Formats: sequence, structure tokens, C-alpha cells
Amino acid sequence: MAARFPGASPVRKLEGMGPRRHARRIAAAALAAYAACAVASPARATNLDMSRLPVVTPNLCLACHVSASPTAANKTLNVFGLDFRANGRVWDSNLATIDSDGDGCLNGVEVGDSDGDGSADGNVTSQAGNPGVADNCGSGPLVDERTWGALKAMFDGR
Repeated sequence: MAARFPGASPVRKLEGMGPRRHARRIAAAALAAYAACAVASPARATNLDMSRLPVVTPNLCLACHVSASPTAANKTLNVFGLDFRANGRVWDSNLATIDSDGDGCLNGVEVGDSDGDGSADGNVTSQAGNPGVADNCGSGPLVDERTWGALKAMFDGR
């Protein structure tokens, strides 16, 4: 060990770890932690959750949130979003056969998958209503909720 300055105490140099290199490693670790937090943003979770529903248009984020563009500061869930989260963030027959918003239309009918099997009913390409907002099942014709699942099963070959 050699003294850095005449009369100063000896400084022990760690092999390959000068002050600048140490600072660069800390900065790189901080940047990696920031990037990991940015990847786990609420918008990403919303996109993942939307991919679990068979039909998401036209409601998109509004199917689960009270805001059309949820952010970390404003990510409040509506009643369907709360039920979806309580169901393990899984779309299935349990969630399809309840009426989260109390409008008299089952979630499955509003989402476009009446039996909750993950496949849209027939030629359905858009939600009939919003499962998180009481809206009389949207503007389309009402479907007999009790028999639609049985009819779908017949055509699916079950």
C-alpha cells in the first residue's frame, strides 16, 4: 500500500474498482431499477388485462376503469374492474354469469362471451355494453341471457 499524498495515511485500492468505476456501477444499477419500474406501469397491466377479455372494443380501459386513460394517479376501478381483480384477473364463466353493474345484463353478454369460455359469441366484434357501467346492455338488442350460453354450446359442438 502506498500513501496517496506525502504524510497521508495509506489508501487501499480495490482491484479494478476506482471511484469513477464505482460511481458508474451505481448509476447503471439505478438506471436498471428505474427501467424495471417503468416497464411495470399501470398502462402495461391494463393492456395485459384487456388481452384476457374476448372482446374489448369500444370500451377498452373503461370496461374496468372509471377513466378512459388510467394513470398511476387515476387508476380507480369500476365495479366490473373490482370483480375482475377479485376473480384473479381472469375472464371465465364465474365472471361471465354475474351482473357486476346491476343493469340487468350479465357481464358475459355485455363483453360478448356469454358463457365465459374466452371466445367471442358468434360474429361478435364489439361489446354490447359496458360491464362496469349500468347502461341497459348497450344500444343493441337484448339477448335472452339464460339460453344464450346453451345455444352457443350447441353450435360449438359441446
